[in-house]
Amino acid sequence: MQRKKQHCRLKRKYLFPSDDILLIAREKMLTNHRKLVFPVVFALFILMCMYCPVAAVNGTVTITYRGAGGNYIGDTIYFDGMNTVGNMTVLKITGPGLPVDGVPLYDANGTVGSGNTVATGLNNNWFFFWDTNRMKGNNLLQTARYTFTAFDLNHPEVSATTSIMLKRPEFYIVSSLNPAGPGDYVQLTGNAEKGVSYVKIDVTDTTGTVAHTFMSPVGANGDFQYGFHVDMPPGQYRIIVSNPSMKSGLNQTFTVAIPTTVQPVLTSPLNVTATTVMETTMSASTPTPTPTRVPLSVGVVITGCIGAIALFHVKRREHP
Repeated sequence: MQRKKQHCRLKRKYLFPSDDILLIAREKMLTNHRKLVFPVVFALFILMCMYCPVAAVNGTVTITYRGAGGNYIGDTIYFDGMNTVGNMTVLKITGPGLPVDGVPLYDANGTVGSGNTVATGLNNNWFFFWDTNRMKGNNLLQTARYTFTAFDLNHPEVSATTSIMLKRPEFYIVSSLNPAGPGDYVQLTGNAEKGVSYVKIDVTDTTGTVAHTFMSPVGANGDFQYGFHVDMPPGQYRIIVSNPSMKSGLNQTFTVAIPTTVQPVLTSPLNVTATTVMETTMSASTPTPTPTRVPLSVGVVITGCIGAIALFHVKRREHP
């Protein structure tokens, strides 16, 4: 009889557990849930971030040119456009004879991928005059179509392109440096009429006074080349190429720039005060682009909601 009672107590203990056992089991279940909340929310956050698109920079860059789209090498071409991304626009050129990544419009031998910078004015507009006659290394340009790219200085991925057909004149002369400084070596390259064995090259000032006269042989196809060191004073000059057998002479405007003077270096110590630093900081005139507000990703919002719901259920189970 006693064994039977003991057996009934054990049976009731397992079939109908006491409140203490239920509390312990419930606490273990809540603990397990709490341990799973953070990994689950973190995993959902990572997945959402992987599949959510990255917000792009707001704004556009445009470029246009004035004219029919066909210019001779030596002409001045006018570009303009808009930049609603930042306040500095960069222009570069690429095409036959030039690197694929482009070079500055005024330096065919410049840093690859870089360009000439122009400030964006009011209403996000910019404009740029390109004097092809003053481009360093313009002898690399050919009769071909060239692509011009405009992009934002701080966001080069925002860009626009246009193309122009550049033509080299049948008879022409170009200089390797224009403007040039005193002592620089300038090489003249050109094409004269076929059948001419030589050309006379006169360098004259604005009054017509001849500063130098050079004689250069001409190849069978009309090509000629001549180099000289600049020893004229700063100013405007004309390079005139002629021959008695030529129907018309060739001429080009040439500039001798004023040499830059090197400022003396201060040897005495300079006392820098807080006022000096403040004035130097405030004198910087280069504006900074206004930061663009990036919209909140939908995936981040969904992940936050899921995490909040999970935490709410955990708190509810802790305090029924």
